[in-house]
Amino acid sequence: IDELWKHYHSYSLDIRLVSAETADRERLYFDRFSEYFGSPDSADALFLQLTPNTIISFRKHYAENYGQGSRNWMQKTLRQFLKFSYNRGYILSDLSFFSPSVYVPQKGKVMKAIPEDCLKTVLTSMSGDSPADLFDAALFSLLSTYGVRGIQIRRLRLLDIDWDKDCIHFPAAKHGRSIDQFLTPHVGNCLMDYLLKGRPKSCEQEVFLTLKKPHEPLRKSSELSGIIRKRLERAGVKLPEGVSYGSHGFRHRFASQLYGQIPFKDL
Repeated sequence: IDELWKHYHSYSLDIRLVSAETADRERLYFDRFSEYFGSPDSADALFLQLTPNTIISFRKHYAENYGQGSRNWMQKTLRQFLKFSYNRGYILSDLSFFSPSVYVPQKGKVMKAIPEDCLKTVLTSMSGDSPADLFDAALFSLLSTYGVRGIQIRRLRLLDIDWDKDCIHFPAAKHGRSIDQFLTPHVGNCLMDYLLKGRPKSCEQEVFLTLKKPHEPLRKSSELSGIIRKRLERAGVKLPEGVSYGSHGFRHRFASQLYGQIPFKDL
């Protein structure tokens, strides 16, 4: 049994690539498992007792004597050990399916969002007519009004804005739905000012382009987050701990405003 453990321990470190701390901790659960079968002296004696019924019986016994956290560790260790035993040919069938993960339900929660006073401070700081001010004013107005993802801002194209019908279309992202919204006067004015006075001349169809040459669309989320963080810092805004300095902070604020009014799954 000790030799079997050494082989499994090496397998955990070299193949599963778990930490040494995790591999050492699994010894406790390995010992409890083997003790259930009478502490067999040889690995062969242990393997002969392993069947779907005996594994299920062991899990039931363990659940009656230990809490959820210990059960989670045991079933994870047992599942990996059974996979190891099958892959090495010690048992003829893969019995790991009889030791599934312990399901732990998670409660939904409202993420921390940008406070109203911080938002007002940063919005009032963009009163200039420089290309950077016009860019940021259009960007922040979209983020604070519609609560869309950063990637939807980066992918927004000129044709997505219907000036005649006062509508704006945001493309779908992360297997979600596309969004069509009323173009508010404030957002429309900010976008118009940026497009006429701040946006570089370019054949690119994306609304937001880098202000420095070669004036390309924002390809990475880090570029958008960097712009948002820089503007917040210029405005002297320090967000509370846990609030995102990227587009997620605005998205969380939008969701928190709808909390209690719209089903949580729709937020």
